[in-house]
Amino acid sequence: MTNVHATLARLGLDGSVKVSSPIALTVLRSSYPPFAGTFPNDLAERVMRPMLDLLRHTGSYLMVNAYTFFAYSTDAALISLDYAANRPDTGLVSVMAGLVTAHQVFDLRPQ
Repeated sequence: MTNVHATLARLGLDGSVKVSSPIALTVLRSSYPPFAGTFPNDLAERVMRPMLDLLRHTGSYLMVNAYTFFAYSTDAALISLDYAANRPDTGLVSVMAGLVTAHQVFDLRPQ
């Protein structure tokens, strides 16, 4: 990613072309609730920190292939099917990082 961005910069295209790479949800050590997701330590330091530093520096985005059904199928007693299917449910509440109630898996909003 760094080399691709450097090449775009040399060509004067870095302002109009963003560089990113999707990651699988399976790279997370924990993914539920979404606002408490963590990466395994070895992956966090070797891969994710440099990737996130580059994305922050370039103003690009982290893409996550989130297949929420896998979380539901792992712990259906804790995770509602409505939540995993991105349908409204009773919601989760978090005060971490200024997040408030999430009624759907992609419904996390800052206060």
